[in-house]
Amino acid sequence: MDEASQQELEGKYRQYQRVLMSYIDFNQAQAITLMILEMKLHEKYPRENRILLEALNLAMIIAYCRPFSGNDAGGAFRVPDLPGRFLKDLSAEEREIHDVAMEDRNSVLAHSDSEAWQMTPHYVKLPSREILVPAHRGVHRPLLLEPTIRLSRLAEKMREACFRERVRLEEELKPYLPRVDSDEMGK
Repeated sequence: MDEASQQELEGKYRQYQRVLMSYIDFNQAQAITLMILEMKLHEKYPRENRILLEALNLAMIIAYCRPFSGNDAGGAFRVPDLPGRFLKDLSAEEREIHDVAMEDRNSVLAHSDSEAWQMTPHYVKLPSREILVPAHRGVHRPLLLEPTIRLSRLAEKMREACFRERVRLEEELKPYLPRVDSDEMGK
């Protein structure tokens, strides 16, 4: 095999790895959305289950966004992000929830963007003393019920797209993928 063919094969193998990882990420994102919905965590938020819903929302969005988040930027064996073509067939509603998830991930969930927080500390004067209040935008607020449902559907759609891409790439890569004897797997 010449060098150009070898490089093309390596590129397809890396893309195949991304598709496999993305399938798992979208599966996790959807499983989390279903847990949120089945537990009806939105019903009594924020009075009850505040931390649980916020934590699951964080995990859901991080899992959904991983395939698009500039992974392995400095790695020697860089696995690329999911190609942009995975987003081209999204409806306007699906693209909107994708963009909301990416913005939440990039500005407040995976990072502490000071502009997003809008931190404005101030003192409140009481009769006997002053209390510092670190007022800020509610950066940890979870998606509302309807956007959570939409993200669940989108994660399922993206997972299915990854499966189709996996099957397509696997046909080309099958002769080059290693074989492991099942007897050796437990050793």
